Amino acid sequence: MSESRLPQPRKRPRQQRSRALVAAIREACLKILEQEGPDRLTTERIAEVAGVNIASLYQYFPNKEAVLADVYEERMAALVAQTASEFTRIHALTDQGLEATLAAIIDLEIGLLLQLYQMYPDFYLQYQQSLDIRGRVNELTQSLANPSWEQWFPGFLRHHRAQLHQGDIDTMAFIARRSLDACLQSALAERPQALEDPGFREELLNLLLRYLLR
Repeated sequence: MSESRLPQPRKRPRQQRSRALVAAIREACLKILEQEGPDRLTTERIAEVAGVNIASLYQYFPNKEAVLADVYEERMAALVAQTASEFTRIHALTDQGLEATLAAIIDLEIGLLLQLYQMYPDFYLQYQQSLDIRGRVNELTQSLANPSWEQWFPGFLRHHRAQLHQGDIDTMAFIARRSLDACLQSALAERPQALEDPGFREELLNLLLRYLLR
């Protein structure tokens, strides 16, 4: 599917009252998705649940897709902040072992994808490139003078060099990262239910370990 540009609001709220109105619209959108499902999501239903006039909604959002985009942006910001703290835990695992760290990375990656996908599957798949959670996390970590995922992973493998098969670490890191990415993206597109299956996560871990270890 070709990438679509993420829908934009008509304008951003400036006053406290207008910010409260937009927040109510976002909350109503989430409530409908969680309690009624995507098929019930319309601008009319959002306005009704939010307790606002439909004209007020259209003052800020041209359609339900723009509301969804705003909701996704807010959720992404929360996930980025949450994930930044997870990196501390993963970094601490590196001394405990290669397998434990890889398992934690897989859990983190799948957890992020599921939280975004499950909100509204069709919308997320259509705008997935614009809703690149790893890219947002990388931006935050680098702004804090920390290495990006692409920079960190080769260093992690070097820390466990003695366990790995002979080969160029940068090449091995690239292949391992891309293999994980490809499996996750294929599962998301073709078998999203697999992402919730512990057996799928175990097979992903086995794939990486069989490639990386002696």
